[in-house]
Amino acid sequence: MDDGSMPRLSPARLMAVDRALDELARTQRRSSIPIELPIPGFWDAVGQLVQHLEAELAETIRSEGMTAKAQLQSRKLGVVRTAVKDLARNRLNAFTQHAVLVRLTQSPEEGRLSPGMRLDPIEWNKHDPSERAFYSGVVHLADKYKHDVSWNSLLSNNWDTPAPPPLSPVHTPLTEFVPGAVDVDEVEQLPPVSAQESDRHWEDPEYDEEDRIREIDDFPEISGVSSPPSELSEDTPEESEMRRILILQDLDDPIITEGGEEITLRTGDIEFCPSIIADTLIAAGIAEPADI
Repeated sequence: MDDGSMPRLSPARLMAVDRALDELARTQRRSSIPIELPIPGFWDAVGQLVQHLEAELAETIRSEGMTAKAQLQSRKLGVVRTAVKDLARNRLNAFTQHAVLVRLTQSPEEGRLSPGMRLDPIEWNKHDPSERAFYSGVVHLADKYKHDVSWNSLLSNNWDTPAPPPLSPVHTPLTEFVPGAVDVDEVEQLPPVSAQESDRHWEDPEYDEEDRIREIDDFPEISGVSSPPSELSEDTPEESEMRRILILQDLDDPIITEGGEEITLRTGDIEFCPSIIADTLIAAGIAEPADI
């Protein structure tokens, strides 16, 4: 932009800036490192180029209207603006990548780059001052990130640090003599304990026969005595579970009761069978209740 920092360029000079912009945008697009600017004050020159194209377009529209010439000038202005946006984006990406790699690939010792990593330093006299300010900001953010995540401690080599002492005490080997320890030979020479002395420490608890009987009654499984079976088995249907029915339809296959008995049903028979079988036959329409 024309702010007094650079003299106004002639039309021929502006055409040279236009060609330099196109070439630099194409070269920076293919490179991951910042490309040196072709002329000092490059962005100021590009600003003058944009202003010149805008003025030409406005003058053509005012004098001739939206003619083919005006449309061509409008298209040219759009191409230049697109090249400016692409160049700025690619250059900022290149500066960011360079700053991050430099800061994150430095070894913790003396701030040197890691082995095998070589990044050429940037010659700032061939770049714009605003780009240098942007680069410094990225470096600051990268250093802050390294501090927040303790970057140097993550990459430091602590293999030479001596191992901490064991937590548990070291046991004395069995081959060493320990004062006060019992000798095996002395143990073998001790007199044997008599049966009378060993029984002297045992006292029979008071436990009479009545307590034993009460225990058997409370816990019959302990004594091996099982409780008598109930008078009515669960497998034997009670009288209330039987039902009287009238057979309405012959059945080819006999019905097997819970007790294993086979019953052949014929039309007109009156059967006295378990209620579950009776209810099933009634629900199927094969029988009907014949309760007395």
